[in-house]
Amino acid sequence: MQAIPSPQGCPVASVPDPHLAVLDDDRFLIETIANLTGCPADEVCRRLVAEHRSLGENVRRGLAAAGLPLHAWSDGLPAFYERSDAFLYETTVWNRCGSKCQLRRWIAEFLRTELPHGGRVLCYGDGLGYDSLYLAQAGHDVTYDEVSARCRQFASAVIARDGVRVRGLASPQPLTPESFDAIVCLDVLEHVPDPPELVRRLASLLRRGGTLVVHAPFFYVSPAVGTHLRSNLRYSGDWRRLYAPQQLVPVAGAFFWNPVVLRKGVPAPRPAVPWRVRLGGWLLSIARVWAMPHILVCEHLLSRGDRRELARRAAALAALCPPGD
Repeated sequence: MQAIPSPQGCPVASVPDPHLAVLDDDRFLIETIANLTGCPADEVCRRLVAEHRSLGENVRRGLAAAGLPLHAWSDGLPAFYERSDAFLYETTVWNRCGSKCQLRRWIAEFLRTELPHGGRVLCYGDGLGYDSLYLAQAGHDVTYDEVSARCRQFASAVIARDGVRVRGLASPQPLTPESFDAIVCLDVLEHVPDPPELVRRLASLLRRGGTLVVHAPFFYVSPAVGTHLRSNLRYSGDWRRLYAPQQLVPVAGAFFWNPVVLRKGVPAPRPAVPWRVRLGGWLLSIARVWAMPHILVCEHLLSRGDRRELARRAAALAALCPPGD
C-alpha cells in the first residue's frame, strides 16, 4: 500500500452518533451472519440472543468444543481465531454496549481535535469493521486491517451497507512505515502472546508526532472473555515497559485507560503525563498482583447499564426467532 496523503477539506463539524445504525438492524445482522457462515437464520438468531444474555457465551462454547484452555496461548488458538464464527456474535454484541459506544465517541472527539481536517487512520485488528465504519463517517481516511478472512467479509458487508470508503477490506495489504497520522487498536493487545512486539510494529507505522489510541484491558481475565491471556496481566497499567521503548508517551486518555493515547517521538522536554492517566495507570497496576477487584468493578458496577440495554435487545431479538426458543 502506498502512503496516503492526508485528506483535505472542511474541518470536521461534529462527531457522528456512536450508536451505529447497522447495529440497530437485527434482520441485516442475522442475514449477514447466516449468509457468511451457512448457519440457518433461526440458529443465528438464537445464538445472538444467548450472546446478549451472557456476553462471551459463543466464544466460551467454541473454546470448549475445540479443547482449548481459557486465558492461555496455545498452538490451536490462531486457527480458532481464523475459523470460529463465535467472534461474529461476541464482537457484534460488544459493539452494541453503551460502554463501547462511549469509547467510540471519546476517540472521535479526540481525533476531531487532533486531526480537524481528517487524517490517515489505521484501525488495527478491527474485526467486524464497526470502528472503521465509524471513523470513516467522522471524516477520516481509514484503513482497516484484520487477518481473519471471515471478519473481512463481514466488515465489507457492514461498510458497504452505509456506503463509506474504507481501505484494506478485500485482503490484508502491506502497510507503509510512518504512513499514518493515528492508529486505533482496541481490544487486541490483551489477546496476543507478545504485546511489546505488536506495539513495536504499530509504532513503526506511525509518523513522528502521530498518535496511538489503545484500549487493552489486560486486567480483565474473566470467564466472560476466555481469550484474554493471563500472561499479559504484567502489562496492566505499565506504559513504561510496553510503550516507552518505542518512543510512545501518554498524552491523553480516559480514566482506567479506556482508552489511552500515546504520541510517537515526543520532543524533549516531554510533557507531563496527564494526572488522570497517571492515576488510572497506578490503579490498573494493582491488577498485576490482584485483579479481582478490577474485574468485580467492571462486571458489577460499570456494566449495569450495558446489561439493561442488552436485555432489552435480547427481548427484541427473541421476538424474531421461531417459536420454541
